[in-house]
Amino acid sequence: MQNLAKIGIALSFFWSLIAQATPDAVELLERMGEAAKNLNYDGVFTYQTGHRVQSIRIIHRATEEGEVERLLSLKGAARELIRTNDSVTCIFPEGKRINIDRRPLGRGFPSDLLSRLSSATPYYTISIGGYGRVADRKARQLQVTPVDEYRYGYDLWMDDKTDLLLESNLLTAKGKVLETFAFSSINLNIDIPESVLKPQINGQQLTWNRKQTEPVIHKQSPDSDVEAQNQDIWRVTWLPEGFTLVAEQSRRAEGGPVVDQRVYSDGLSSVSVFLERRISHDSHLEGASKMGAINAFGMIVDDYFVTTVGQVPQNTVEKIGHSIEFIR
Repeated sequence: MQNLAKIGIALSFFWSLIAQATPDAVELLERMGEAAKNLNYDGVFTYQTGHRVQSIRIIHRATEEGEVERLLSLKGAARELIRTNDSVTCIFPEGKRINIDRRPLGRGFPSDLLSRLSSATPYYTISIGGYGRVADRKARQLQVTPVDEYRYGYDLWMDDKTDLLLESNLLTAKGKVLETFAFSSINLNIDIPESVLKPQINGQQLTWNRKQTEPVIHKQSPDSDVEAQNQDIWRVTWLPEGFTLVAEQSRRAEGGPVVDQRVYSDGLSSVSVFLERRISHDSHLEGASKMGAINAFGMIVDDYFVTTVGQVPQNTVEKIGHSIEFIR
């Protein structure tokens, strides 16, 4: 009995340490988010996924009205991005085709990543690691571990003096790095004049609100009400805990069939499911495919092509794809 009592006391002490550590880690995460919004900084970071590497300069200024930042691509095609709070404008040189990707040039690093992570903390465990060095600055480590095998984890490094996120690594369950954002140089707490926040290239512009999602649009046929009423209704019967429908739309490509898209997210990770009526001469992904941190899975269900794509492990997109059911 005494041994059991000692074990009980030891376990109570162990769990109390865990309970104390978690709020501290969450507090550090919140401080990183505030630093990304409230500090002035001018730096260069590298984004790498698979064999693709981008080098980007970011100039960020905090004002009484909010945030203003300018991002410039330093490698490859010339592009600039100007963000004022949640309004984002991407500028492409004249003659270049506009890329409709709504997360170009660093995909919102460091501020957007931290805001998404904060909303998804119930599905991730956050713990404090040791110290290291990033961009020639002392950095503190935060480890973000998913609660299940259906999401990726993160290895974050924050500046020890200012709390700014300096590096983010997307990790598999075995610790393999799939994607990295990391500052190579940065100047902090500096004066940033209005002139350096102005775009330096002339060209085509695309503007959007970064928090805006695609509207929920129920599938309709543009050809006739009768056809619309006869269309199949489908549903996803399995999702990882915390994933919910955040966007839904139907599009018809020129000369092609209607393509349904539904987007599911836990706030940080997201998965898109595409459904397209099968045409005999069409080719389509069947089985698994991978590009950097993005996994895809394609299959044929009845007369439809089903494709599941997301920045999640392969088993997640496959399990979601296999869970699709049709309701006639």
